[in-house]
Amino acid sequence: MDSSPNKADVQDFNRRAASYEDATRQSYLFDKVQRMVLNFAKTQSCPKTVLDVGCGTGRLLRKAKGLWPDARFVGVDAAEKMIEEATRLFPEGEFHAAMAESLPLSDASIDLVFSTLSFHHWVDQTKGVGEIARVLRPEGRFLLADIVLPFGLGLFSRHFERNNSKRMRETFVAAGLKVEFQKRPWSWSRFLVVTAGVKPLG
Repeated sequence: MDSSPNKADVQDFNRRAASYEDATRQSYLFDKVQRMVLNFAKTQSCPKTVLDVGCGTGRLLRKAKGLWPDARFVGVDAAEKMIEEATRLFPEGEFHAAMAESLPLSDASIDLVFSTLSFHHWVDQTKGVGEIARVLRPEGRFLLADIVLPFGLGLFSRHFERNNSKRMRETFVAAGLKVEFQKRPWSWSRFLVVTAGVKPLG
């Protein structure tokens, strides 16, 4: 599969970067999803390095600093303008304009990885999860939260047509990650699926 960025998506996010933080409806959903994955992570991890793939303006990483103030925080996003905003809003972080499929990070250098509501934009989801597995340290965790639409609805959206729960699990397993759980955490939003995986020792 072509691993070049989806140019239309990147251009759209670059246009929206300056006002992204002020999009009320979007902020509400992102805040709820991000707080949910952080609440799980804080009971399981005490990371030294946290990575957000598809970090946008760095909102999740700013929240994560409140939980782990001494950690190193790294964000990756394909949209350069988003990275510029993230750097401005969170200068303590380390941000890279890059794709999930080609992370500019060393092997086994990250303790905890998040990706919230960006997986459907990835060009090659299998390769992206493989890259996350590569940069995770043994016993490091990956928390993925994204929308999975019913089959009929998914056919009408180019973003969500490839998303399904089984494929997410299979992608984790193919990358060598052990799936800890996969669930729909909210009764009011049955379309949100959270998949958690851990990189085994050895």
